Amino acid sequence: MLKEVAFASCYAARNLLDPLCRFEEVAILAYHSISDAPVETAVPPAAFDGHLRALAARGYRFVPLASVATWVAGRGPIPRKAVAVTFDDGYADFDTAAVPILERHGVPATLFVVADAERSRERLGNDVPLLCPEALARVRAHPLVEIGYHSKTHGDLAVLRGDALARETAPPSLARFFAYPGGKHSSPAAEALRQVGFHAACTIRPVLARRGGDPYLLPRSVILGTMARWQVMAHATRAANWYRSAAGHAALGRRRP
Repeated sequence: MLKEVAFASCYAARNLLDPLCRFEEVAILAYHSISDAPVETAVPPAAFDGHLRALAARGYRFVPLASVATWVAGRGPIPRKAVAVTFDDGYADFDTAAVPILERHGVPATLFVVADAERSRERLGNDVPLLCPEALARVRAHPLVEIGYHSKTHGDLAVLRGDALARETAPPSLARFFAYPGGKHSSPAAEALRQVGFHAACTIRPVLARRGGDPYLLPRSVILGTMARWQVMAHATRAANWYRSAAGHAALGRRRP
């Protein structure tokens, strides 16, 4: 409860200051299943539609992940208030539920898929159906969708090395972007992705992207089905950075003798 109050306070302060400061806010949001599945990361279709509507109403521009990666690397412009929408794991409802909503709002998206669905299932921790090959081919051809890679078996890239790391990071087909499973990464993993030829990689860190940051450590905010709409909106703003900074300082203070 205290964390929610603190986050709400940061968001309120941001909303008061933005008309004067005109904050530059470039966010990457990470969704998973767009369904009513009884898992924390599943967001109901109506809620997802509401998120896109609310962001657009607040002046945010939806951009491809490629635009964020290029801007982070110091090349090319981006709108002052920009949001890139991504999806992890490759659930079947991306085709049936997410794509129609993306089409309705003209929102581009990057879908990160695993190569070996059967071996990934236990690590995903749910039984939500994944895209079949035919559906994957269909969304791959969609003009609003880019397919990224989410490893072969959703392995922990923070600990893998050598051949095991190479097997998890080498994509079965051409892909420009990678998402670390569970956000877990390491310097060897990032280097492996560079060597394979990925342009950028996404982790999980609920702050805004910044120009001059590491393209292989792009931060993303995971959107949960339990989040209120204002919380989703706040993750696209400077409030996310302020809250994380305040939480970090508080944790540091607790650790001091």
